[in-house]
Amino acid sequence: MQNGTKIGVFLCQCGNRIAPLVDLEGLKAKVDAEPLVDYCAIEPFPCLGPGLDKLRQTVQEQGLDRLVVAGCEARILLGKLERELLEVGLEEGQIDMVNLRGHVAQVSDLDGAAKAAKGFKLIKAAAAGMDALVPSLKEKVDFEGPAMILGGGIATYSAAQELSRREIDCILAVQTDEWEDEIRMLHEHYPGERHYYDRLEVIMREVDESPFVRRITVGELTGMTGRTGNYQVTFSDQIDGPPRVYEVGAIIACLDGQMLNQGTNFGHDGRNVICHTEAEEMLWTLGVPQGKVVFWINDYEAGHPEYSYLASRSAWAMARYMRERSPLTEVTIFYNHQMAIPLSAGERKASRELGIAWTAYDGALRPTVQSGYLTYCDPEDHLECELPWDKLILSPRRSVGHEAIKVAEVLGLDHVEGHFLEENKQRVRPEMVGRAETILAGSARYPCDLHEALRQGRRAAAGVAELVDQAKAGELYAPRMVCIVDQAKCIGCGLCKEICDCGGIEAVEGHGGNIPRHVDPMVCTGGGTCAAACPYHALTIQNNTSDQREARVAALARELAADEVLAFGCAWGGLAAADNAGVKGLKHDPRMYMLRVGCIGQLDPAVLARAFVEGANGLLLIGCPPEDCHHSYGLDHTWSRVNLMKKLLALCGFDRRRIALAHADLNEPEEYIATVESFVGLMAQLGPIERNQENREKLQGLYGTVNNARVRWVLGASLRRPWEEVYPGNQRNALTFDKDFMGVISEEFIRARVANLLASEPRPFQLEELADTLHEDEAPVMESLREMVGEGVIGRMHKDGVAQYVLRA
Repeated sequence: MQNGTKIGVFLCQCGNRIAPLVDLEGLKAKVDAEPLVDYCAIEPFPCLGPGLDKLRQTVQEQGLDRLVVAGCEARILLGKLERELLEVGLEEGQIDMVNLRGHVAQVSDLDGAAKAAKGFKLIKAAAAGMDALVPSLKEKVDFEGPAMILGGGIATYSAAQELSRREIDCILAVQTDEWEDEIRMLHEHYPGERHYYDRLEVIMREVDESPFVRRITVGELTGMTGRTGNYQVTFSDQIDGPPRVYEVGAIIACLDGQMLNQGTNFGHDGRNVICHTEAEEMLWTLGVPQGKVVFWINDYEAGHPEYSYLASRSAWAMARYMRERSPLTEVTIFYNHQMAIPLSAGERKASRELGIAWTAYDGALRPTVQSGYLTYCDPEDHLECELPWDKLILSPRRSVGHEAIKVAEVLGLDHVEGHFLEENKQRVRPEMVGRAETILAGSARYPCDLHEALRQGRRAAAGVAELVDQAKAGELYAPRMVCIVDQAKCIGCGLCKEICDCGGIEAVEGHGGNIPRHVDPMVCTGGGTCAAACPYHALTIQNNTSDQREARVAALARELAADEVLAFGCAWGGLAAADNAGVKGLKHDPRMYMLRVGCIGQLDPAVLARAFVEGANGLLLIGCPPEDCHHSYGLDHTWSRVNLMKKLLALCGFDRRRIALAHADLNEPEEYIATVESFVGLMAQLGPIERNQENREKLQGLYGTVNNARVRWVLGASLRRPWEEVYPGNQRNALTFDKDFMGVISEEFIRARVANLLASEPRPFQLEELADTLHEDEAPVMESLREMVGEGVIGRMHKDGVAQYVLRA
């Protein structure tokens, strides 16, 4: 027992997939002798009913508060174990798994005793991580105040209808007093939807008459702080009064996109050549035009073929409206032959009966707009043809819109130029995040028709209602593996908020002003790259901290033989590929030892450095395929951290290739094995690091350097932000940055070594002695000493006219 914990280990026989191949009795003897472990047993199948009963019984009888189950894939069974053992007090994070079957038993031809020895090293590392765990308390989430629907989009009304029907109070923050005005201008966002207005009016009237809905008119949204259940939302006043602040429990942003004309590139003149929104305004104010009307679905030529479905549906609705009211108007819908006509069988019949022509053109040759004619190539006989027109109606150019972007920025939604507001969803399991991304609805999220916008509003409201009901019942708890901020360490630099892609980090008002040092646990997905980037270690993933990872890596590195290699595998990429290789029984070099990590981006440089300090001679990191990270940018950020480690290894005089970043696909275990074989072979070629006093001192300096706030700050500048699309390897001015970064690393590396040397012997040192001991030139050592004296870290005295330096107590 260490640190007041009681750790139990269960070894799974797994039928004939572990027991005949691994000496489980010998492994149990090793585990029994491990000081960190209080109990060990062999079970046939701990994951099945009888085995789970035995685990529950043993946990209660032995008073265990941590478990390590050595069996098969944590990706598949860890969640089940956590659910089944919750009733005996083991929360998420208090159970770990070692894949004894897939990473040890099935993947090599070692004898049973050798496999038991390998399994023991992995179990010891898992036990060390469990020992370092500081379990968090369950955090109940309460909802204070009504839900607020803001943004002014038409989905406001379907969201409010859904909430009012569930008897949940809500506030509609809009900029007009009359909903009739909103219908009047709706065509600017959803042209061709006139047939839906009657049903929309029913929804609006129901909302307007609901006792659960309060309508307020406000100015611009200027601020939002707080977290799920307790937000403070600030608006400007419409008549220059003081800001208006509302406290609400949830926020739904309903934002409609903007539609613009295609410009002169397609002949738009605003009179005879117009777009869909202008056509709707014409129908509203002037009625149906006479003569030949052509709807050109020109989304392919505008570079957005994905919008052609919406444009053609809108054109069909307006064309039908025209023909039903003016039989003398000739209507043609002109479309790229690559586009499928988006009509049902009944609509095709109606189109024929109304005489609406659908004319295709060869998409390989762009049509030309002439006065009164469209020249195009027939897709069947390739003859040049002409289509006469009196009024030409183009597809609209769709965008988010300036006003929607302003609201999104206040809400913390990152907008990438040329894209809509659809959030870059972290592809994680539902239990890994407290609430679904229900904040956003409307065509600013992604281009859609009116029906879809209203559906989004209802869906967003249903998600909020579910959370409110859980909170009222006292059953809403935040996930356990989410980031938390130590406000005593946080200086409000904002780096974490910049690189966070889940939008969980917000500002806190109070002492020090607005600084981003608060995490909404219901939004955070626990990716952890923000925590690994914090210059001051103020941000951590609770129940899955860097301290735990350091404990695991230290315990394993101390046990590794000179030719064995330590690796980290991302649960979605590297680890998954390793698991799949084990399932298929594919053999690979048994000298590779993999530790599980939720995302490769969670790995703090301190964890990587600790591996080398404790005895690792090579370190392999295997993440998801590029641009396919389940937490958005974990692989990118790890690339920068590995680059830091390579520079530091070179400064130590070691080969930069001792650390490497790779990626693996779950479905390509053979490629994963090629990666492992290549790296283990390289490490065998390089041989072990000589662990003499000088090299040990340099490695301690390396560890100190990666924990240096200045180094971590500059490293953070190179990390990809959510709004950036370029992989860091292609960054502008990369060479200049790299040279400057190398300068910072070199300075802080010498400084860390000087500090370590002064701390190792509590006596005065002269410059010459320090430089000789560190095998460095006097000039950079002197510069470090000068800075450390100026900062008060060390003291300087003179004896016989010679400066001497000592570490301050």
